Amino acid sequence: MRFPRGFADDVKNQADIVRVVSDYVTLKKRGANYVACCPFHSEKTPSFAVSQTKGLYKCFGCGAGGSVFSFVMQIEGCDFTEAIRIVAEKTGIAIPAANASEDYQKVEHNREVVFRLNELAAKFFEQVLQDEETGKTARAYFAARGITDATQKLFRLGYAPDSWDALLNHLREQGATTDELDLSGLVVLKDSGGFYDRFRHRVMFPIVDSQGRVIAFGGRVMGEGEPKYLNSPETTIYTKGRNLYGLAFAKNEIRAKGFAILVEGYLDCIMPFQEGIHNIVASLGTALTDNQVRLLRRYMDKPQIIVNFDSDSAGQAATMRSIEMLLAEGFKINILQMPTGKDPDEFVRTQGAKAFVELFKTTQPYIEYVIEKTINDIDTTRPAGKVEAINAILPHLARMPDKVARADYAEQLANRLKVDSRVIRDDMKRVAVNRQQTLDPKKVRAAQEVTQAERQLLEIVLADADVRRAIVANLTEADYLELATGAIFKAIIDLEQENIEPDFSTLSERLEVESERDLLPTLMMSDLSWAGGDDVDTLLKKATEALASLRRKKFERRLDAIQLELSQAERDQDTQKVLSLYQEKMDLQKRKMALALL
Repeated sequence: MRFPRGFADDVKNQADIVRVVSDYVTLKKRGANYVACCPFHSEKTPSFAVSQTKGLYKCFGCGAGGSVFSFVMQIEGCDFTEAIRIVAEKTGIAIPAANASEDYQKVEHNREVVFRLNELAAKFFEQVLQDEETGKTARAYFAARGITDATQKLFRLGYAPDSWDALLNHLREQGATTDELDLSGLVVLKDSGGFYDRFRHRVMFPIVDSQGRVIAFGGRVMGEGEPKYLNSPETTIYTKGRNLYGLAFAKNEIRAKGFAILVEGYLDCIMPFQEGIHNIVASLGTALTDNQVRLLRRYMDKPQIIVNFDSDSAGQAATMRSIEMLLAEGFKINILQMPTGKDPDEFVRTQGAKAFVELFKTTQPYIEYVIEKTINDIDTTRPAGKVEAINAILPHLARMPDKVARADYAEQLANRLKVDSRVIRDDMKRVAVNRQQTLDPKKVRAAQEVTQAERQLLEIVLADADVRRAIVANLTEADYLELATGAIFKAIIDLEQENIEPDFSTLSERLEVESERDLLPTLMMSDLSWAGGDDVDTLLKKATEALASLRRKKFERRLDAIQLELSQAERDQDTQKVLSLYQEKMDLQKRKMALALL
């Protein structure tokens, strides 16, 4: 929305830059100017000066400077139009209605109405919290959570009484009309007509914009009841996903420190802030949005962030989603995983702020977190699992701007997955460096280390037709599908079913990957001296032992994967899944033991 012509000049001429700047920093008179430590960079000796007569500011340390509008744009992270609005409000200048369009007048009027009613509601909730009887339960809740009176006042915490119309009646007493109440979102329209309070028997967390104005509320139910947290609906001044909880209090510290800490909930933000960690904001739920990321980006020249969401499955999924958006805005991202599953609120209450700050040293670069989480979530003991993990991680590698770092993490990934072939390592590096996002599954499968058992089994079935027929009759796809030599086994079975002798020529035609074909001469030229004899019974016994070994290894891989799933299910307190996995674990252990007795 464009302001009337000349309005910006009128505001600038009437504004007192000292009074506006004083809302953000403490100025001291020195000669003809006012001085302070610069709000735009960290310093101990004041180098920031404001000239009241010239209407200008200048920092002789970082070089920031300009008019009152420039200052507000820089410190609020807003555009020129919003800076005009903010300075006008601080100066008490109204936008001339005669020069504004009818639609604009209506929007502005509605915004002013909702701001006014939200402010009235915030004061009401604060007063009820302090009421000796009505606010007793809510005060006990905040006390149990370690929230001091000073913090309650700073964040304007309150209590919505257990009443259907307490706020409604209060707002009507303050002159609110029916139409205004409907705009506010503070009340709900009944099916039969009339209104009732949206928030009842809840501790209240006002949500404020970057200027500290109340734009919405979040309420946590006291005792039993659903939903546990209830938020304001969207209004003319509040759009979900466009604000960050605590930003009004944190923005200067974020700017000074050069990085932000991002948590999930109100108390995860409030408790660390209370203990002196002031560069912290909350996402107002786990679903971080592009708008929130761009809002936070305004306060940092080189944006850096520590993402500290919950360690449960929902929190980890939210962390993965947040990485995508933060990378798009150029953030350097580190992930903080809390020990023993505690959230920041509980950890700071029990361990203290100093211990919380110490945890910052344990943060992981986002790519390491992605690699670790992906490998933990996927059974990478299987070739198919390795393919799935690699192709889940490659898109994140592709987004890394540093070519050398991409290659280095590709090498680390190969190490973690125990992919030993130089061919696959080189191919992963090439894919990462060239920002490709998938890798050919056949190449991953072919790069696996060939175990002794599968090598011995293949040597025997390729050397003796009688043993081959006996073994092929007992092989299932599950026995060989995930092996490095799985394609060779399948080719042998297919040829046997077609009554074709599996020699070098016929097998080579069935194999698509060069490394699989290169293995054939070694397998087919073995003298079988290791078997201790070349009669059919001896070879069949050795082949059966090798097949049993392969099956035991398969059970072991699944048991390892179950253990990982069990650990996650126990952290998530998913009792049903824990019981199911324990049952599967016991069944597999019995089957593995039976194989050992063969």
